[in-house]
Amino acid sequence: MSSPSSTLRTARHMFGIAWHSDRASVVVIAALAVPQAVAIAATGLSQRWIVDKAHAADGRFVPGLVIAVALGVIAHTALAAGGRTRDNYQFDVTDRIDLSVNREILAAASTIPTLGHLERAAYLDRLALLRRHTRSLAGSCWALGDTVTAVISGSLSLWLLVGINPLLGILAVLALPPLWAANRAQRRLAEARTATAEDQRLEEQLHRMCIEPDSGKEIYVSGAGPTLDHMADTARLRVVTAVLRARVGAIGWQLLGWLCYAAGYTGGLILTARMVARGEASLGELMLVITLGSRLRSQVHLTVDGISRIADAGHVTGHYLWLREYAQAERSVGTLEAPVALEHGIELRDVEFTYPGAAEPVLDGVDLTLRAGTTVALVGANGAGKTTLVKLLGGMHAPTAGTITVDSIPLRELDIDAWRQQLSGAFQDFVKFQLPLRHTVGIGLLSSLDDEAAVTRALTEAGAMPIVEGLPDGLDTQLGLLYQGHEISHGQWQRLALARALMRRHPLLLVLDEPTAALDPIAEHELYEVFIRQARRERGRITLLVSHRFSTVRNADLIIVLDGGRVTEQGTHEELMAAQGRYAALYATQAVAYQ
Repeated sequence: MSSPSSTLRTARHMFGIAWHSDRASVVVIAALAVPQAVAIAATGLSQRWIVDKAHAADGRFVPGLVIAVALGVIAHTALAAGGRTRDNYQFDVTDRIDLSVNREILAAASTIPTLGHLERAAYLDRLALLRRHTRSLAGSCWALGDTVTAVISGSLSLWLLVGINPLLGILAVLALPPLWAANRAQRRLAEARTATAEDQRLEEQLHRMCIEPDSGKEIYVSGAGPTLDHMADTARLRVVTAVLRARVGAIGWQLLGWLCYAAGYTGGLILTARMVARGEASLGELMLVITLGSRLRSQVHLTVDGISRIADAGHVTGHYLWLREYAQAERSVGTLEAPVALEHGIELRDVEFTYPGAAEPVLDGVDLTLRAGTTVALVGANGAGKTTLVKLLGGMHAPTAGTITVDSIPLRELDIDAWRQQLSGAFQDFVKFQLPLRHTVGIGLLSSLDDEAAVTRALTEAGAMPIVEGLPDGLDTQLGLLYQGHEISHGQWQRLALARALMRRHPLLLVLDEPTAALDPIAEHELYEVFIRQARRERGRITLLVSHRFSTVRNADLIIVLDGGRVTEQGTHEELMAAQGRYAALYATQAVAYQ
């Protein structure tokens, strides 16, 4: 739960979004709030005057009676029609605010240079809660306004009631228990949502796995669907049970609060009826107590509802402000421009990295020199730290200890966005962008998204032109079944991912992290030979090859063997084979298997 000042600050921010989005609608909403605040009091006064004047008229025409009726009609119209109109305007503008807030959230999350918020369960829980309740955040400015309107309306009603008998002011005191109960209920509900955030994500992910084609085929073959569905339902049941328990508790506290008010309202009616019987009050004043007393209950309810919405928005505000502050804190402080060409290369000195919450480092004491104009192969068993090293080179994570320098400049001092503009890469877990083929490839260099010559060149270098030639609309073919497009094989998708990586003509660092796992060994070897030749022609860049197939990287200028997060061997293929170490043993094992 955020502090009241944070909630108010966020509400002002939401109001600012609404004002810039549709000023006319905001003016209408604000204008309609004024009659809403006085309409109930005006209705009560109208009914009081009608009863008193009708009783006094004794069948004669009284002009004041017409005025009282007119006041009642105007007040009722303002309350009914004005309220509905205001609600419609608020609903429309809230949709626009919600859209803007979602854009802010996605922009903040996507501009964070590191990946911590996408790899830690606690951060993912907060992001999921924030995305799920953005509408509460978007409506926080209206919740605040509605609450103020309800308080003014209730205060006017209370003022009129106290004018009849000061004891009726006790109704205001008895309105406090419902307010306190509502606040307690919302706090318990917010705690339940936070506690079950991970179960909510688990349920969503498991059910999504069952309906997506990539994971669906394995689930169908293994027959794991019912088991996963049961796991998802169990997680969902834990969520529903916790939230339901919180809601039931909330209802109990709110019921107790309303019982206190109901007892006070009943006592107020008895008191006023006795005053009428003794001639100390008129029938109109009794009508006023009946009307405003019952309406005061709804006014208190609106106040309670507004406070509940503010509290709910306050809970989401905490996550919203956390994301903005986290994005600001994680934003790169580097300001130096990245070099346009490498003169010396990239150096890692005593680099260590430990994932948050992990007991052991993934990388420990890594010392490497990646010389400009060379092809470097990174090999090792699964879990050796290869992909983590790639993330560090791309600035996705900062080393826990040690330094990474680019041409003697610490990587942390470079503008990380400028550095990434000089990188390119293809990965084993590539994305299948279900777009027209030209954009599926062209997205690798946004400035050339529609440049047919650049896209064709990248496809040719990746050996992917036969894919284009076999499609009905060539480069304009819509890919993937999501939008009723043309589906291609996994290996063909991987070829397109390689072409996407080749859209950038002269990257300083080209990373190929198991990018050909879906291809056969011969095709992979041919592609790697192409990359090695290109790297040697361009002296100002480094090509980093990550592969578990040792035969495909034997021609690299430098082969690095990672084992248990440490560099155990490095050298050329011939040097490593002569050393008869782990590389030689693994190479021989694979060679025998292929033979």
